[in-house]
Amino acid sequence: MRPKIHAHFAITADGKISTKNLTPSQFTSPADKARLGEIRAQHDAILVGRGTVSTDTMSMRITNKKLREARTARGLSPEPLRVVISNAGKINPSWKIFEQPGPPVVILSTTRLPQKLRAILAPLCDLHLFESPSVPLHAAFSMLRSEYGVKSLVCEGGGVLLGSLAAEGFLDEIHLTVAPTLFGGAGAPTLTGFPGHFLPNPLEFRILKMQKIGDECLLHLKRKRIYGKFDSPRNETLV
Repeated sequence: MRPKIHAHFAITADGKISTKNLTPSQFTSPADKARLGEIRAQHDAILVGRGTVSTDTMSMRITNKKLREARTARGLSPEPLRVVISNAGKINPSWKIFEQPGPPVVILSTTRLPQKLRAILAPLCDLHLFESPSVPLHAAFSMLRSEYGVKSLVCEGGGVLLGSLAAEGFLDEIHLTVAPTLFGGAGAPTLTGFPGHFLPNPLEFRILKMQKIGDECLLHLKRKRIYGKFDSPRNETLV
């Protein structure tokens, strides 16, 4: 069984999540940044790829005191679990997420992660290493459910990770902020990775909510559960 998996991303009007140089995502409004915390607070865990943690210098925290208190009132931890995935084990112990106390950090990686680095990271996080070239997503998510009680998680980046989730059918809902900005760039990443990287099958969603706030458009999409030509029930066991 796996958790429900949401994604929360911001894109430009031409469908980019970053520039071709992978600069930090700073093209949305302060109101959108506040929504980030609100959506985080709805989940048991936050999932990001190692490149996003590094590029955006993420702490993966909820800084709003009222959101933390509301979670506590619901019987939850003040902040969600922080989960970072890296197939090659390129984890930097100096990342911001390791700098100060906060919710636990879980690293999902493979035995490609060097032994010396494992010893350095051991006091800083929970390491889960899989004996495979890449992290087996189904096994990793099942472990998060069984060992950490994660019933829902939100993926915040990057596009390659989201593309992998989509390719496996592990994407249930998307929270999307569309900003009135153009980046251009043939090599700039999109929601599911870099241009030219196609999904094995298309995923169809329906719009649950569409709202204009300021100059930004907010979309909440939910996956259509249609088993047929473009879908399969093999990965649909949810918590």
